[in-house]
Amino acid sequence: MTSSIPAVTGADGPPTLDAFRVTKQLVDSAVPAVADIAVVEVSDSTLCEHTALSEACDGIGFRRAAFRGVRNPGCAYRIGEACPIPSGTPYRRSLRDMRPRIVSPIPTQARWLAHDPVRAAVMRENDVHSLMVVPLSANHVVLGLVAFYRRSGSSPFRQADLRAATRLAQQVAQILDAIRRDLQEQGMGRRFQHALLAQPPNVTAIEDVDGHVPENGTPGGWFDVIPLPSARVGLVAGFCSGRGITAAAAMSQQKAQIRTYAVQDIDPGEVLTRSFEPSMHEPDAQSSPPAAGHCVYVVYDPVTRRCTAARTGLARVTVVDADGAQSVAPSTQAPIGAESCDVAEFDVPPGGLLALSCASPDEQHQSTPVDQARPDGVDPGVGSHHPAPKTTSAVILTARARAATPTDIATWDLPNEPSAVADARARTATQLTSWGLPDLSFTAALVVSELVTNAIRYSSGPIQLRLIRDHALICEVSDTNHAAPHAREPAPSEQGGRGLSIVAHLTQGYGTRYTTSGKIVWTELNLCGC
Repeated sequence: MTSSIPAVTGADGPPTLDAFRVTKQLVDSAVPAVADIAVVEVSDSTLCEHTALSEACDGIGFRRAAFRGVRNPGCAYRIGEACPIPSGTPYRRSLRDMRPRIVSPIPTQARWLAHDPVRAAVMRENDVHSLMVVPLSANHVVLGLVAFYRRSGSSPFRQADLRAATRLAQQVAQILDAIRRDLQEQGMGRRFQHALLAQPPNVTAIEDVDGHVPENGTPGGWFDVIPLPSARVGLVAGFCSGRGITAAAAMSQQKAQIRTYAVQDIDPGEVLTRSFEPSMHEPDAQSSPPAAGHCVYVVYDPVTRRCTAARTGLARVTVVDADGAQSVAPSTQAPIGAESCDVAEFDVPPGGLLALSCASPDEQHQSTPVDQARPDGVDPGVGSHHPAPKTTSAVILTARARAATPTDIATWDLPNEPSAVADARARTATQLTSWGLPDLSFTAALVVSELVTNAIRYSSGPIQLRLIRDHALICEVSDTNHAAPHAREPAPSEQGGRGLSIVAHLTQGYGTRYTTSGKIVWTELNLCGC
């Protein structure tokens, strides 16, 4: 036998080569060039993210990754099966001191054979007389073990064989270490991802909220539930491209951007446009382009039972009601660089299920190296570290829509004249009394008075007042002026200009939402009183 062994090739791209494929190349190169039988066991740290993240070496298991032999030899363990490496054996000693060794000849009554009866039985069946054990290690981390055997009719292993096998093992160990570090990065990214996926808040607009991110996909998937003014809610599902911490950081940034714009009451289409457009403030836009990704953002209003949805790329919105599932088709498009943002408006029946889904931008380019490299004879039921690939890898967010109770809504159209202020105060006080909130009447009437006064002063069209009893008392005044009100700091001698300051002091929040015909100024008052 010759001691010349061909080199094992690595990956052309990122270190995503599967440990099974790499070690299969190793045994194919070694048999029959240097051994009659070659066997590789790999550490779970090259197969499992959780184990790759563990800093403890003791207790890490090993699995049979590759096997090849001449003359139809028997095999102690199947590919993918967990294989113990008992103490007191040459295999365990090589793992501990990370040194290759030759055991030749193998005494038939060697004590270590009794410690490993499974391998010992197979060695006797195959007339093995010479053993060479080479650890797979890189950066002082044990990644696996290679065992070479020679049967009767072949010469014993020599030091030249050991040197050739060690060189080959070093090549494979470097590739396995890259796989382990890639798993570490994926695992850290997934931990970051799950830390950012907080439990959805309780809002009255929806119920039965359920979010799902792919367990085995890249950690760039996310979802969010955003409480919005006027009892509305924003639902978001997104997916950023990339791997590991890079993808998790990109999804964190995307989630923060969309939430920031959403709470400003910006239209969904504009929210996505602003979130995905390249930043004009980057000193070098070419060196730090925005992370690619897809997203769907839906705003649901339980008062009108109306939804506005915006989406990009592989994102989808589906409404499931008594008539079945219906995919929402886009009505308009807005460009976002090379992408486009689809916008649609639609009604949701009470109890209808909103389903948002967003596939990974990299999904069409992904493959499963484990299954491509899995050799014939692998038991599909073993190796829990390598589950069967899923046909889709998408973020899914579902929520059942709830319509606001009609008795919790009061709406009045008011004339654009000064007498409407007193009328609005009286209607507000009467309505709150009927709702059992008389203690809130004075404060709410004062807030409504200021909002209606501003609407009369700065607009010329019709005015509408709407009260909504939800987790808070919501007061809305709409007019035809698109200019947003802003608080002033009047001089002590001025008698006016303090309306918004009074509103800000009496309420727990206020803001402006724009419509096609003007704007809506809203406030929220604590139901327990101000």
